[in-house]
Amino acid sequence: MTVAGRHVLYTLSAFVLLLAFLPVTAFANAHPHPRPDSLPYLDQSTYIRNMAVRAHIGGENRRWKMQMMTLGERRFLFQGGIPKGDVIEITDPLNPVVINEDAFDGRQIQLAYNADIGKWILMTGAAPPLIKATLEFPHGKYDEPAAYARVKDHEGLRGVRFYDASDPYDIKLLSEFSTDLGDPARKIQTGGGTHRDYYDGGKYAYLDAAPDESFSHQESPVRVHSHAVMVIDVSDPTAPKHVTTWWLPGQREDEQAAYKDWREYNDKESFTGLHGAFYVPKKRENGGTIAFSPWGSLGIMLHDLSDITAPKLLGRFQAPYKPGGIAFHSVDVSRMDRGFVIAAPEVLNPDCNEPYHHSYIIDVTDLTNPHEISTLPIPQPPAEAPYDNFCQKRGRFGVHNPPHLKAPGKADPDFTCYTFFNAGLQCYDLSDPKYPFISAYFIPPQGGDLDTPGSYTRNTDNVFIEWDRKLIWTATDTGLYLLTSPRLGDPVLEPRAVSQWNLEDLNQVPD
Repeated sequence: MTVAGRHVLYTLSAFVLLLAFLPVTAFANAHPHPRPDSLPYLDQSTYIRNMAVRAHIGGENRRWKMQMMTLGERRFLFQGGIPKGDVIEITDPLNPVVINEDAFDGRQIQLAYNADIGKWILMTGAAPPLIKATLEFPHGKYDEPAAYARVKDHEGLRGVRFYDASDPYDIKLLSEFSTDLGDPARKIQTGGGTHRDYYDGGKYAYLDAAPDESFSHQESPVRVHSHAVMVIDVSDPTAPKHVTTWWLPGQREDEQAAYKDWREYNDKESFTGLHGAFYVPKKRENGGTIAFSPWGSLGIMLHDLSDITAPKLLGRFQAPYKPGGIAFHSVDVSRMDRGFVIAAPEVLNPDCNEPYHHSYIIDVTDLTNPHEISTLPIPQPPAEAPYDNFCQKRGRFGVHNPPHLKAPGKADPDFTCYTFFNAGLQCYDLSDPKYPFISAYFIPPQGGDLDTPGSYTRNTDNVFIEWDRKLIWTATDTGLYLLTSPRLGDPVLEPRAVSQWNLEDLNQVPD
């Protein structure tokens, strides 16, 4: 079949599937909302195409975010967790070993080598709980009288922690930083804390944060605050300092006129705030001036950081207006040399009870005019699956995460993977960005219990690719899997020192 023919086939399949995505209610229900044709059980089968499972560590707490550090030929995956994260040695990828359990607080993690101080620095995030929709309160914060108070009265840090992770067996806390700029030791702090931050080992860290209660124009039922980008100076990670905060006019309570101009104004569904901080392809202090960030329904923002104290908005890309979910949850900047980024959403609700948001390949050759090249095709179930589309399979169906940005080797220009919750890991051929297609997939058994809402909705959650060894680690609620694919190339299954990282001047560790 020709590439054009594949594109037509996927377009038709996507159209058929989208008919099934029309929500049966206007409310965003994070609790189960089974359809008449939903499976009455969780699918325990494994489906795989153009991939092979090489290793596996079990456990439902293996679905969270991953980062990597190295010591010579030794490689270590740091994986966030609840309540604490672990360190897993993967030097021998066929025999991964947890070497430090409950090693640090937090499941939102960033890890990089700071060459100026000669240490691996781990940054983890802390925030009040999200609001969960329930059968009693199906529209989250809009239905539950106590929701706002529960967030406001939450005890503990709202911000980030910094650790010295140079010895993966003995990780030491260096400092805590509260995003409301107060004493991080206070029992009650204000604002939304942080959720999805970015740190590249340089002078600056970029936080996804709501500094105070004035950042209130968040339409989504699952979050109280509308987050902004906060830049902090971490040249001394024992004493982080605030540099600046940037937000879109209308996010704050006192910006009513700008807020009323939003297309999302008062729709009580759209995710209106940052979901992932500035992603900087090149460190700011080494001459990098461009940053990309995902802002839910508000779009993808492109900024000039020439003056780090006053980020300047260069361009903005918005998808068609479809209230519900998170229209833009991540932006992968790994293929800037090909002139595009990939911006992806996150589905929030099970049983396709919200609109489907596409993942966009965006032309950024003109930073002031980002525009669509194409969208990633919607996955279709294997022929042997007991359902005709993933909306019938229990749990969430839709994109969650791309491969983690900071990884050894250079990202393959023509291959990438995205986690799709109940549709597993879906891998794409990007050789022609106008006509991407699915070239491989791995769909693991579903974890959890159908009678326990929330226990099975994050089936396949995260993915980390060692580009240099051509190894794919995918994090699921039935464990951490090591995968290989001929579409990525022949794997290296023995120890190897890292000679290059995905981003320029990242993790330059002395010999």
